[in-house]
Amino acid sequence: MGYHWIKAEEFSMEAVLLFDRWVIRYIMSENTWYNNGQRDYKTDMAKALSRYPYVIEFCKRKAPECAGFLKEIEDINAAGFLKEIRGIHAARISEAEARRAETEILSAWEHFVVYAYPEVMEQLGYIRNWRPERLYALAEFKGKLVLDIGSGTGRLAFAAAARAERVYASEPCDVLREYMRDKIRQNGITNMKVLDGEITNLPYEDNTFDVVMAGHVAGALYEEGIAEMTRVVKDGGVLICCNGDDEVKRKVPEEALVRRGFEYFVHESCDGGVIYDYRKVVHKS
Repeated sequence: MGYHWIKAEEFSMEAVLLFDRWVIRYIMSENTWYNNGQRDYKTDMAKALSRYPYVIEFCKRKAPECAGFLKEIEDINAAGFLKEIRGIHAARISEAEARRAETEILSAWEHFVVYAYPEVMEQLGYIRNWRPERLYALAEFKGKLVLDIGSGTGRLAFAAAARAERVYASEPCDVLREYMRDKIRQNGITNMKVLDGEITNLPYEDNTFDVVMAGHVAGALYEEGIAEMTRVVKDGGVLICCNGDDEVKRKVPEEALVRRGFEYFVHESCDGGVIYDYRKVVHKS
């Protein structure tokens, strides 16, 4: 939260119709962190979806495991929004209140919203301002077999494909996979393939790649994610975490990566941010 990637009022809950099952599973559940606990997530979700019954039906079919949560949403709507926190039975929600809740929900899940709209994602500063030279400084790509994890719109994958023997772009969002495939066709790229896959469960054999790279993916799953990256990279291969260029002025490198043996490199972005990139040569024997 708090990336300020989008103006939420310019979007609607119809964005959910472009979400993958794993995303719907994530957002259609209890989220206690929402608005720092100042607003009730379930009530706001009910209000946000009050004008979109077809979105609720879509979610039921796309992610049936969320049926319980979605039923509670429908019950809140049917009851006229019983505000349990204050014990007040409110009148049917107004258009303005529904829109406010919709904006709150979309702001909270803005990263999923941009995943559904690749053309918007491409204009985010950390992608738009980034230059391939940042990646090339971290490893040799000529003649290499490369895996990019969580490719997004292909920032790292397309840069690597300009030099590598072959690049596999692993991305769990269908909209982003199709966006990259369109770009590959439009540009006549012959050494890049796009596949589904998550950082904690990569669909590749052990010791396959010379270079395994990611950007803004490991997150809170360092142990599982780095273990999978290490599994699929060859002995003597390179792991890379190459971040985009944003405006955040970081003061120290990520301790979780340094502790796991990554060396780090720092530069200043054109927006004044302090950016750390990471590299680790893997020795398995």
